[in-house]
Amino acid sequence: MKLSVCIDMMFSYCDFYDRIKEVKKCGIDTIEFWKWSNKDIDKLAESGIDISIFNMDSCDEKLSYDLSHGIMNDGRAEEFVSALRESIPVYKKLTAKAMIVLIGEGKLYNEANCLKCLEAAKPLLEREGVTLIIEPLNDIDRKGYSMPFAKPVFDLIRKADSPYIKMLYDIYHQNMMGDFDIDEIKRNIDIIGHFHVADAPGRHEPGTGEVDYISTIKEIGKTKYDGYIGLEYRATKPDNETFGFLKEAGLLV
Repeated sequence: MKLSVCIDMMFSYCDFYDRIKEVKKCGIDTIEFWKWSNKDIDKLAESGIDISIFNMDSCDEKLSYDLSHGIMNDGRAEEFVSALRESIPVYKKLTAKAMIVLIGEGKLYNEANCLKCLEAAKPLLEREGVTLIIEPLNDIDRKGYSMPFAKPVFDLIRKADSPYIKMLYDIYHQNMMGDFDIDEIKRNIDIIGHFHVADAPGRHEPGTGEVDYISTIKEIGKTKYDGYIGLEYRATKPDNETFGFLKEAGLLV
């Protein structure tokens, strides 16, 4: 397993691009971020850091907003594919490993609409070698999120049936929902494309809440998973002082 640091959330006391240097100082060589439309892509590409994931996005502000607030759940396949086409050159320039998509909020989860968007995107994903990862979010922090639970998303991905469509399993979000299940993770490890960690409650660094991250990471390490463990938390102290759990879990020297 590899490590990735979300620099939209971490090292927030530095200028955004200076955060890359701070990550490198910690012995980690990969970052991730959220939207690409508000970033200097050339600067990121020239930074010498690897990039794991970022959000599928658009330079059209309304489409950018709608992508995280319900396009997939509304079945707006044409706009979904349009944003994907717009994001692929960024993905390739940054040699990213996956792009995040969100189901959105405001309506009951509609599997048929989500599947419609994924089926429309699938030929392009497979032709271009681009991976999409779908992320459930808890509906406590993100009020009204349409699908906060893991199982329906696993079911959706199984039905989409593509090696380029996987799940982002955020351990924080699933713990907030009372939905975290290491056995479910193991059963579905083949369709998990990324993990996020933050302690629950609080969304601070592991060790500040109730999640046993050392055991959890070690259990994931017993599977065939060889992707990223993404650090996405708001630290209660300098970020470079929060990595003790990674050393205990054997992921960082």
